[in-house]
Amino acid sequence: MNDMSPLRDPRLRRQEDQRKRILDAAIACFARGGFHATGMQAVCAEAGMSPGALYRYFPSKDAIIEAIVERDRADIPKQLTPLLGADDVIGALIECARQFLVGNLKPESLPMFPELYAEAIRNPAVREITMRCDEEVGDIIVRVLERGKALGQIDAALDAREATRFLMALTDGVLMRLLLEPATELEGLMPMYERSLRLFLAPPPASREAAE
Repeated sequence: MNDMSPLRDPRLRRQEDQRKRILDAAIACFARGGFHATGMQAVCAEAGMSPGALYRYFPSKDAIIEAIVERDRADIPKQLTPLLGADDVIGALIECARQFLVGNLKPESLPMFPELYAEAIRNPAVREITMRCDEEVGDIIVRVLERGKALGQIDAALDAREATRFLMALTDGVLMRLLLEPATELEGLMPMYERSLRLFLAPPPASREAAE
């Protein structure tokens, strides 16, 4: 009986390492020059690989773009799931947003966000994956907001689905502002971001007093 798991298989580990190497190189290239101005040769050079080696993993630039979106789709929901057990729902949402923003503030990768959105508008395959990621993320946040409403920490009158769309749009807007104003520091925006979330989500004063 072969008990070698995929994580222990050196061949599969090498394949995964190579895929990550290509995707990281592509993100650096796309962030510098955009999707459509970046050719596969540039990605090969960034990754330090020959075209033949790269094409064994990704047959086209579109395949690389889809893999980048798919990787985010797989990672983000896992980061949000702990929110479902938070005692302070609004505080946990704010901290999760902070961690997300901090994790994406690398100057070389931040321009990827508008590029991905633009590509999702043009490319049906990328749009499908992007929307699937948005739905998974949105479904978790809706559940978090509903739990907050049940605990009396979030305004019961809010439509959780529409509130989630607003929160996602607000976070996207912060990322865009940081891209447009490179001198803007996250620490300068976060107090305003936190204030906006707390005022938006908090129940009316009478509801808070009743909950207490």
